[in-house]
Amino acid sequence: MALKIERPLRQGDGVALVNPAGVLPERFKNQYLYVKAYLRELGFVVKDFVVEDGWEYAEKRAEAFLRAFSDPDMRIVLPLCGGTRVYDILPLLDYSALARTRKAFCGSSELSALTTVIGERSNMVTFFGPHLNFINPKASKLENRFTVRSFWNMLQWDWHGKNGLNINEMYNFFSAPRDGTLPVTVHNIYRDPRLIADSRYCDNRYEPVYADRDVTGELVMCSLEILTRLAEAGFQPKISRKILMIDALDMPFSDVLNSLRQISGAYNLEDAAAIAFSSVVERTDRKVRFYPELMDPTAIRRFLGELADLVGGSVPLFYGFPLGHCSYKLTLPTGIPTTIVAETGDLLLRELPYEKQ
Repeated sequence: MALKIERPLRQGDGVALVNPAGVLPERFKNQYLYVKAYLRELGFVVKDFVVEDGWEYAEKRAEAFLRAFSDPDMRIVLPLCGGTRVYDILPLLDYSALARTRKAFCGSSELSALTTVIGERSNMVTFFGPHLNFINPKASKLENRFTVRSFWNMLQWDWHGKNGLNINEMYNFFSAPRDGTLPVTVHNIYRDPRLIADSRYCDNRYEPVYADRDVTGELVMCSLEILTRLAEAGFQPKISRKILMIDALDMPFSDVLNSLRQISGAYNLEDAAAIAFSSVVERTDRKVRFYPELMDPTAIRRFLGELADLVGGSVPLFYGFPLGHCSYKLTLPTGIPTTIVAETGDLLLRELPYEKQ
């Protein structure tokens, strides 16, 4: 069982900012200041571990990353951005030292390489969720309120944040239970896309065609590209008896299947408790969709049928969860026994990600 985070984040806690994948791209350079101001407005104490001079050297970024975790005044470590250089630091980290800190760490997309490898090699709970770069009020592409409140409610184990949400969003976004009862239900807003009021956010749908039973296992959450890169680097996570939840961006189903065929040997996909494609979507800022098949129920079922053949027909397959590059994003913990409810696509957290509330 994974080591749990000591307790949730609270106002007055220290937040360490890091850049394990390098500096912010030029188009996001102002976000650095916006993020720090945003965190302070929320009542957190911000400490800067960002490497600006010499960030090209993986050793400097890895050393700063470890210092952020070892600082006794820091409660959580949050990255500014992702990027392909994140793989450079994986062999340089002391995973035993990270485990001793029991600090929270959250990331997605390219940063899911870190959340996944830290989760496994440190045997510690990590969180898969959006970047600070996109949830502060001055973000160049601000996430919707559902995503922002789900992020903070998970990391603070809070139940607030319903203001500004419509009825459907209020029911489905993550809100921690006040009484601590288990399991904790995490609803799936993509169960019925017809209830999504804003057409911009209607970019995913739940399809349990090849999953006729509930499945329980620890979540391994990664982008498909990251799974490929981790296998190439020799850091692929173990997925035996776990729920592998994958997302992909700007890929037709044929490319997704080809990628899965390439990595099937490295991961033994047929040993997974289940494979769940959280989202196979395209960028939402386009006027015309390049891949309309990704929202076509017939195409989705055909894709899942071909995937079932690839994994031997015995692995439960799910499609469509609010996680990854889709419009609605939950923040979820790795290393916690979790059940996928086949009928609804809801998730049941069987344990809390924190040692104490």
